[in-house]
Amino acid sequence: MLFSPKIDFVFKHMFASNDERSEILLKNFLNEVLGLKEGIKEITYLNPYNNKETQDDKISVLDLKIKDEESREIDIEMQLNNIDNYRKRSLYYWSCMYSETIKEGKTYEELKKCIIINILDFKLIKETKRYHTVYKIMEIKEKYEYIDDLELHYIELPKFREKKTINELDMLEKWILFIKETGMKGKEKKVEELIESEEVLKMAAQKIKELSKDEQMRQRYLARQKALMDKRSAERYREILLERATMNGMQKGLEEGIKKGIEKGKLEGKLEGEYKKAIETAREGIKIGLDIKTIKMLTKLSEKEIQDILKESEK
Repeated sequence: MLFSPKIDFVFKHMFASNDERSEILLKNFLNEVLGLKEGIKEITYLNPYNNKETQDDKISVLDLKIKDEESREIDIEMQLNNIDNYRKRSLYYWSCMYSETIKEGKTYEELKKCIIINILDFKLIKETKRYHTVYKIMEIKEKYEYIDDLELHYIELPKFREKKTINELDMLEKWILFIKETGMKGKEKKVEELIESEEVLKMAAQKIKELSKDEQMRQRYLARQKALMDKRSAERYREILLERATMNGMQKGLEEGIKKGIEKGKLEGKLEGEYKKAIETAREGIKIGLDIKTIKMLTKLSEKEIQDILKESEK
């Protein structure tokens, strides 16, 4: 099985290792994301990939910074876990990039356009179902652009649901599907069909295959996967505890409400909603590999209820 390009050093090996193929792949990907008709002609890597990076590196976010022939700076962020306030975080990243494009003593005219492409393995933008959204500075009423220096892209992988055959997908959709599903169990046949549909994806897959032949890289990959799973499980566990605390609070509120003559049906309706959350939490626990005993402890559901959810997920 191919390594997942969502893992930091795999992504950088594909797009930023020191060979001509990486540059071809990155140009193709950027042109599709940014919708550039003429295309990027030259790339300067501002933080090239280093094979000596260790397992102590950050595991939830990677960044790949480049500059093109027009001196635009582009930063690609791969974020696997929803931490902090990511909207503000990405805007802060942009502000840091932007301020660094001007040297001390120079005029503001020297400031260069900065673009951040955020590839997210979680849903962030609740206001839309679209998986790719773009943000600039616009006048509110007349919708004209104030200045072209800011551009933020968010690509939310979980929102992407292909409704077409592989051959009907456009190139950006193919890239997103490749990044999202390569390395996932049960997706091998679809990924192979996807790779065969485009020469550039064949090239990307070949680079990943070369990396997977190195036993040291394979062990590093497995360690990264385990660390990410542990991190996600810990974050989900904290969410579950918060949800359980809320449910317990709702139960106490129900008891007090009855005593005070508050309409019981309204509070029971709220508790029903919390029960549905417990069901959803159990489903998430099954997805990340938690055992029935742990799920039972976290959700307070009965073993039979969890078994029924497990059977449902296996269909």
